[in-house]
Amino acid sequence: DRLAPMVRLAVDDVHFAYGPAAILEGVSLEVRAGQTVAIVGPNGAGKSTLLRVASGQLRPTAGRVRIDGEDLHALDRRRAARRIAGLGAEATTTFPYTVRDAVALGRHPWRGRFGRLQAEDEAAIEEALQAVDLERFADRTLPTLSSGERQRAGLARCLAQGGDVVLLDEPTAHLDFGHRVKAFDVLARRARQRGQALLAVLHDLNLAAFADRIVLLAGGRVAAAGEPRDVLTASRLGAAFGVDVEVRAVEVEEGVERPFVLPRPGARGLASDAGRSS
Repeated sequence: DRLAPMVRLAVDDVHFAYGPAAILEGVSLEVRAGQTVAIVGPNGAGKSTLLRVASGQLRPTAGRVRIDGEDLHALDRRRAARRIAGLGAEATTTFPYTVRDAVALGRHPWRGRFGRLQAEDEAAIEEALQAVDLERFADRTLPTLSSGERQRAGLARCLAQGGDVVLLDEPTAHLDFGHRVKAFDVLARRARQRGQALLAVLHDLNLAAFADRIVLLAGGRVAAAGEPRDVLTASRLGAAFGVDVEVRAVEVEEGVERPFVLPRPGARGLASDAGRSS
């Protein structure tokens, strides 16, 4: 389709292994400008590894990653940092920065020769703080915040960084229900408005249902990819996660339905998994 938005991020037949252990096997996906794509799947499926490969932190053993058609590993570190913003699953810190200073770290790739913040940097920082509802905490230090507030500070840093591609590993971890919904809405809306490609690993399947597309990983391979209604089916989720679920279509706004996933009472796998670490 000539009118379709451009492909900002492309993962082409990527393989990755730690020694003899294959983690990713032939994974391909695309994220277009303005699009939000969620990666879901069971523990150990390769979700976080895929995100690290897509960010350039890990080099694939085969295949490649392209940003706007350009090989990611052809970019120098500064150009890559300007193109890709990211937040890892363990990206929050308790180092005694103020919240404002922690968010300002996102502007590092854009700072001038002497590293000083310019007016556009300050504006990006303030906008990011407002987006995650942290303005009133701007002068607090990170150790004085709750885990959810520190997570929001990490999200604000990522928002302040900007970039064409945004990669997030469980961005709503530690957030309460309200902030989880608001944060995902802010991220998706900014991606649409700014033509960003947003790729996020999510454990919350019902939150993932609000993405434009979903990639279901299982065993290091793409088990399914497409619109939420096509991926979040009882049969696909049952095969991937090993539990029985029910999927209902819920109208979230007039004429718009999203799949809603519910575990079946007494579902296989739930009792045996009780108490295990996730």
